[in-house]
Amino acid sequence: MLTVKIPKYCENEIEYSINTVLSEFLGLDVQIESHQSSFISIFNNSSKGNITLDSSFFSKADAAWLNKNSLPQVPLKIWDSSKSGLKLNLVSPNIPIIYGQPGVFINEKNIHIGIDIFGSTFFMLSRYEELVEKKRDNHERFSGIQSLAFKEGFLDRPIINEYIEVLKYCLTNLWPDLKFKDRKKNNFITCDVDWPYNPSLYSSKHMARSFLRLLLKDFDIVKALKCVYSFFLVKFGLNYQDSYINGIRWIMDINELNSNKVAFYFITSKTSSFDTLKDKDFSSSYIRNLFKEIKNRGHEIGIHPGYETFDNPKNFKKTVDNLRGFLKREGIEQKNIGGRQHFLRWDASITPILWEANNLSYDSTLSYADKSGFRCGICYEYTMYSLTNRKPLNLKQKPLIVMECSIIADRYEGLGYSDKSIERFEYFKEICHKFNGTFTLLWHNSHLEKDIDKVFYQKLIK
Repeated sequence: MLTVKIPKYCENEIEYSINTVLSEFLGLDVQIESHQSSFISIFNNSSKGNITLDSSFFSKADAAWLNKNSLPQVPLKIWDSSKSGLKLNLVSPNIPIIYGQPGVFINEKNIHIGIDIFGSTFFMLSRYEELVEKKRDNHERFSGIQSLAFKEGFLDRPIINEYIEVLKYCLTNLWPDLKFKDRKKNNFITCDVDWPYNPSLYSSKHMARSFLRLLLKDFDIVKALKCVYSFFLVKFGLNYQDSYINGIRWIMDINELNSNKVAFYFITSKTSSFDTLKDKDFSSSYIRNLFKEIKNRGHEIGIHPGYETFDNPKNFKKTVDNLRGFLKREGIEQKNIGGRQHFLRWDASITPILWEANNLSYDSTLSYADKSGFRCGICYEYTMYSLTNRKPLNLKQKPLIVMECSIIADRYEGLGYSDKSIERFEYFKEICHKFNGTFTLLWHNSHLEKDIDKVFYQKLIK
């Protein structure tokens, strides 16, 4: 049992961070007490020695909660850990210091960590900066290029995992008999089903758009003509295979070959023109049979709340109630339901509260659309915290690491289907596995139209 003594300010936030890092991530038993010092101190009840850590974030936050005065001072200081003699599992020896000071100082029975590990963890996991900085993109999202991680060059590394490695090294140095949680690297494969049907088969407007895109952008006259031909086949009631429905089945086929369970997230209520085709499509015989097939094949059905739900309690509740009612009517039992916000629209002040209020098990929204990487600085699942109510939630976050569009699409990173693109996908997978973490991948069923999509996908899900 470890005893952790904490300052008498921001106690809810400090306790959350300690429980998340020491108990949830490292699997250690802890008891928390208050003391007069401004440091956080860790003691082992069965051994001598102690570890002290900087807690400058909590001191700043106590004086200026959700105020710009509590944000990190930039440019961040960098600690060159290679000069310390410590053998650390890091992405790079040069570690940005979000809060605190560079360095770890060790003597025989005491260690001082200059990095504010617990404060930085809270800052990244709670998405604190997103309630301080007000600028949003055209979809009302806090974008990657606005983030401290991007501006200071650490969005591509799970900085909190690295801080935990520093803490773990110090704990082991003082108390080598400590037993840590046994973590295993894994992949979490997900699919946002924005369009269960290919809209170009059922809507003349969508068909025209697809025809022009294939003709003028892809210069593929054969596929352009096939798009028109397929539309009229469906219009006159003739049988035709829907590529988006087939995409879902192909995803199941390929992942089953690799012993992966896939989570499919569905929009169940139309809230905007950005949502799925029509409300009634969700309860069609095609979708009913598809849901039963997904469940019978051992995969997961989840929620993909529509465009106008991330800050709208009424719309959010309707979409969740629709899914639960549908599952009940079809006799599909699934105790825990998770999912992801459509367009990755997410507001730290209200969205996690909506997920909690509707008794959902986990959210997997937290990545940026415009930049791949570690929005939360971590590749582990973790308990979420409400910055509005200033208390932990029951809701878990499974941070999204890579969405295919983020790397491939021209409107985002714009790497297309290049060697550099696949290298970037594989880099994130490798980094997650380096820390025995979870590589969470989003690939839409509507993004499998090209053969190269399937080549990329099969490399990533292995």
